[in-house]
Amino acid sequence: MSGTDYDIRLDDKYGHSQLIDVGAEAAANEPWFNQTLTSVNDSVVRLGVIEGTFTGTSTTTRTSSSW
Repeated sequence: MSGTDYDIRLDDKYGHSQLIDVGAEAAANEPWFNQTLTSVNDSVVRLGVIEGTFTGTSTTTRTSSSW
């Protein structure tokens, strides 16, 4: 896969105060998918489903999980 074959969606898919089934959302999408799920204050919550190495334009990458 080339470095440009990923799908990055910046729209806020769920809005505020919605229950999000992250596992179902991840399973419903192909690898190399990135979606903004919701916003919290001045930040966004994003889901990324990737295989291999991701080379993006962001200078900061944080990965965390709480599930």
